[in-house]
Amino acid sequence: MINFTGLRKRVISNFFIIIIITICLFVSIFIFYVHNYYYDYVRQSLKNQAYYTKLTYNSLSGIDNVSFEYKVRNIIEKQSIDEQLKKFSIQIIDKDKRLVLDQYGFKENKIINYEDVERALRDDKNLIPYIYKIEDTKESVMSISVPIKVNNKVEGVVRYTLSLSEINKAILSVIFWVLITAIVILLIVISISIRFANSIINPILDLKEFANELAHGNFSIKIKDIRTRDDEIRELANTFVYMASEIDKSEKLKEEFISSISHELRTPLTSIKGWSETLGYDEITKEELDLGLGIIQDETERLIKLVEELLDFSRLSSDRIKLKFDILNIKTLCYSVVNQLKLKAIEKDIDLKVEFLSNIEEIQGDKDRLRQVLINLIQNSIKFTEKGGYIKVIVYQDDIYTTIKVIDNGDGIEKENLTKVLDKFFQEDYNKSGSGLGLAISNEIVKLHGGSMNIESEKKVKTEITFTLKNKR
Repeated sequence: MINFTGLRKRVISNFFIIIIITICLFVSIFIFYVHNYYYDYVRQSLKNQAYYTKLTYNSLSGIDNVSFEYKVRNIIEKQSIDEQLKKFSIQIIDKDKRLVLDQYGFKENKIINYEDVERALRDDKNLIPYIYKIEDTKESVMSISVPIKVNNKVEGVVRYTLSLSEINKAILSVIFWVLITAIVILLIVISISIRFANSIINPILDLKEFANELAHGNFSIKIKDIRTRDDEIRELANTFVYMASEIDKSEKLKEEFISSISHELRTPLTSIKGWSETLGYDEITKEELDLGLGIIQDETERLIKLVEELLDFSRLSSDRIKLKFDILNIKTLCYSVVNQLKLKAIEKDIDLKVEFLSNIEEIQGDKDRLRQVLINLIQNSIKFTEKGGYIKVIVYQDDIYTTIKVIDNGDGIEKENLTKVLDKFFQEDYNKSGSGLGLAISNEIVKLHGGSMNIESEKKVKTEITFTLKNKR
């Protein structure tokens, strides 16, 4: 059973209205054409007979000397033997509008007072058929009157009349069959329209079910085969599938992020809590005190960095991060960051250095944010580079962009993960410390400077991260 509710009801009802209006217009135009066709045929037959009579009895040479009675007798005789004329009723009317004779030979003094008779007696040049109903029988007829002249004077009128009853019956018969045909066509078209409407509605219902599952958090659901061809609905379905897969990925990343961040928070907090309790013992030595305070300081800095990354992520997600553009010396900035992280590199026996391949001019940018980007990239390299490795920071500049490369020979990144490392919360190795936000935040900061970031890597060989900055805003 078809459910005629909601969108299906609207679509099908609109189809019905359009179809019914179209068929009604077509039937009306067709009936109008049929009616005019039949009536024009009768009208033209009467006019032809009228013109023939006018030319035969009024315009031939010498005919004007013949009496009115003679002309009338000839018309009646011709009507009695001419099969074409037998379909017309003929009335002879004198100039006083009295019926003189009809086709049956009856004589009456009845007054024939119709518009066509009036025009004929006035010798109107236009022979126009008239339609009217006979008062006694209510029969519809069409008539035309022709003046009969004697010595160029109108002495009477010949009136031809044709009943429209059979014509009207024929028209009604045609209308009946047209209506029957229209109803059959209407039913066929409505059936096709319902199928057409269902071809639109059913895929939308599938999408609705799919969306409901998404709303309830079932992001791993696979959409059913959409019952439509390759059109906009198919594209919408594909978009839904893609959206679901992306949401599912995001949810998994968030779950992994929560797990990771929980670990990142728990580890330093556990260390701080443990050492703060240890430092409370009376018999603690000076060396243990220094060690404990150092660990508490390191873990506190680690927590501060983690909180700052989370705050930056929140600002970037809501477009609330604002840059403070100023003139800065990129060369000085790179030296400063390298020197700041030199000690950590030395602790892992990593060779960290910076090279400038061209003259470096001052650029416009946010000094603190660009420092954050460089620190993130170099710290990542230190974290994933083994003892005895190297890290190079290479800087060069042209008229439009300043390019900075951070190259290391550390663990590298799997090829399939290269497109994901700039995503928020992504970590290739969740056993390593970190929130998975550093590269994502750095990439957004670079974009805000009118530049872009690119990563090339080969597992266990090297990683090269390149980012560009516009020299001028």
